[in-house]
Amino acid sequence: MKKKSVCLAILVMAGILVGVLFLMRVTGRTAATSGGGERTAEATDSSLPKKALLSSISENETSDGTERKLSRKVRIGCFNSGEYYYYHDELDSIALELQSNGWISGYDEKKNRKTTKEVWRDLCACDSDNLDFVPEVYYEEYRMSEEEHDEAASCQNVDLMIAIGSLAGNYLTKVADRISFDYMVIGVADPVAAGIVAGTNERVNDRSFAVVDTGRIRRQIEAAYEIFRFHDVGVVYENSEAAYSYSGIGQLEEMAEKYGFQIHRLHVTEVYHEDYDRYYSELKAAYQELIPKIDLLYITTATIEDEKLPWLLEDVIDAGIVTVAETSESQVENGALMHITMSDAYEEGQFVANRICDYAGGTAITDMDMVFEVAPRICLNSTTIKRTGVKLPFATYLIADRIYE
Repeated sequence: MKKKSVCLAILVMAGILVGVLFLMRVTGRTAATSGGGERTAEATDSSLPKKALLSSISENETSDGTERKLSRKVRIGCFNSGEYYYYHDELDSIALELQSNGWISGYDEKKNRKTTKEVWRDLCACDSDNLDFVPEVYYEEYRMSEEEHDEAASCQNVDLMIAIGSLAGNYLTKVADRISFDYMVIGVADPVAAGIVAGTNERVNDRSFAVVDTGRIRRQIEAAYEIFRFHDVGVVYENSEAAYSYSGIGQLEEMAEKYGFQIHRLHVTEVYHEDYDRYYSELKAAYQELIPKIDLLYITTATIEDEKLPWLLEDVIDAGIVTVAETSESQVENGALMHITMSDAYEEGQFVANRICDYAGGTAITDMDMVFEVAPRICLNSTTIKRTGVKLPFATYLIADRIYE
């Protein structure tokens, strides 16, 4: 009996060790470095509450603890690429973190805001001694006319523009020689590939900042490959430069060359004029067309409402094809087999909020570290695993952060 207990204990410890080693491979990094090299962001311990992940800033200090001296309020505008849940959540997180750190007050944390514009409106209504969010300086790139683009580029009544998404970031980068304000680009999968910045801490101009994690999709694909050892990956995305960037196709192609798997791709036109019926019909047809060719479907970043996923994926899952969601855990809750979190709107928002505080405290935008990485978290859908018939390694269950039924 004693021998059986010892053996069982050894097996458990071995399983845990496999899980730890696998997680170290997934993250592709060790401890954060100090000084001028790359470092992981402050918010890396997923076991802590979100508001405790970043050190709080007192009313008289910047995020590095130095006393701030402000001659006037910093005026801030918003340039949004379009309506997308991640953009909404990240701006909401910025507001929550600024309030938590004492820079604004009056932001109702319990209010349900349906759009990014609603978040912006409520943020503008907040009280602050040092920050002035300007309500009329709000743009949405995909709806803008040429005249409105010129108006945004010539805007004189902000010091800092928050550019959300790759469309907004690309436009401001293109007209950087015309603008009079600095800008922070957030919510972009790979701003280096998008041409918004030149490298992890290298700008293309002296007015820009972007949240950078160039290996986000790469680490996700590597982790998926470690588990499934797939040969043929299917992807569906819009045939545009922006979609190629925010869907991480460039990094997927790098991994295909490294591991030798094939990419099968089809294109659909995104939703721009509320034509959801056309869009979802094309998307489902594309998924069905890929079924005979693939053993893994990579659900790329796109306009996909979670409640549509069970219908979109039903034939794919029943064909025994693994489904990996690029974008969010909620897609696993609604039927995708697995998601490996490599980005988190609320953690990224906390990071950006602290950079805004640094900027308001006098730190030059070119002196800010742009690198931010989220600690990976794996979630699985056990029902989809059973329907697909895939056999996962025991270590995968050990390191999974959440398993949906």
